[in-house]
Amino acid sequence: MTVTLHDQGTEDGHFGESFERVDGHTMTETLRYIPRSVVDTWAQREYLVVFGIPSVDIEARRRRRYLQRTTCWRFPGVATKSNNFTGEMLVLYVLARHPSHGYNYSAGVQEEASEWHDLLTLPIQEGRVTTNKAAGCQGFWGMEAEVGMSRKTFMWFHHAVQLFPNASYLAKGDDDMFLRVPQYLADLRTLPRRGLYWGLMHLARINEGSENGTRMYLYAAGFIVTLARDVVEQVVSYEPLKRLVFYPKNATRRSDFYSVGMDHEDMMVGRALYEKNYLGIVYARERACHFHDVHVGFCVRPVTSRSVAIHHVRESNYATLMARFGNDTSPSPRNFTRINPYIIYFPCEKENISLRV
Repeated sequence: MTVTLHDQGTEDGHFGESFERVDGHTMTETLRYIPRSVVDTWAQREYLVVFGIPSVDIEARRRRRYLQRTTCWRFPGVATKSNNFTGEMLVLYVLARHPSHGYNYSAGVQEEASEWHDLLTLPIQEGRVTTNKAAGCQGFWGMEAEVGMSRKTFMWFHHAVQLFPNASYLAKGDDDMFLRVPQYLADLRTLPRRGLYWGLMHLARINEGSENGTRMYLYAAGFIVTLARDVVEQVVSYEPLKRLVFYPKNATRRSDFYSVGMDHEDMMVGRALYEKNYLGIVYARERACHFHDVHVGFCVRPVTSRSVAIHHVRESNYATLMARFGNDTSPSPRNFTRINPYIIYFPCEKENISLRV
């Protein structure tokens, strides 16, 4: 898929005024519902990977979080409150203050956090949705919501580097995906510890006018993207992006956000790495036989025995997928081809047994 970004933007006054300033004291607020003993435990553990899943403080997304916790996050290897956060993979949800609650966190957040100890509550406002897009569906949430999502994603990576000093990889996912965790972990153990940028890769264009021509870069689809620690450090140290994430009122027009890819959080990550010109990246490129959409999306494929990460699942699909894959807890890692020092490629296997969902 190729996406064209029109980097001229629209002159529309102080576009960023709907977002408040965030200073350097965000960590305390982010961890306000997590006991100190849990934070200390996280820091001591040597997780292979820590996932951050941006979600929303509304009932529909609360159900999604519950469905993930009670299906794919029960696979062996996932660190949860019930096992004292012991495992190779930790999953946390990243929230912002929603307009439907007066830009405060709802009473349900405190209750949910007390039960699961897996909610990070950023001291920022959720962007308002201005389209008809719904959870589990394809589309665009509207510029304000997309910028809010990008801020949450950046802040997740920014905080995760500090919170998890022993984690080899940091990842971002969606709350409408199902992940075959044992297969994912088996594959991850075989991948490089430095430079990794793993996901379903797409190509984006940056149009900068007739004088400057067009630039292109790769980015991994945001429903599941895994980065080595050194790669995350490159993303969060990209100053033009960091300034807009933490001080969005500095933006006076939409093109300021377009200029760093903040209209799509997955493109934002790829754009930051492109602009940083980080030469140590190893692109681990998935195909849609393994990482794909179901029902709707850019890469809709049937669920098969080859599926690893399945996006845009319906609420009724989580249990079906767990029944299909739940007993496959010790898979062999998939084979991949190292095309050159910078590209790893996962081919599609021949086996292809379809599952109706």
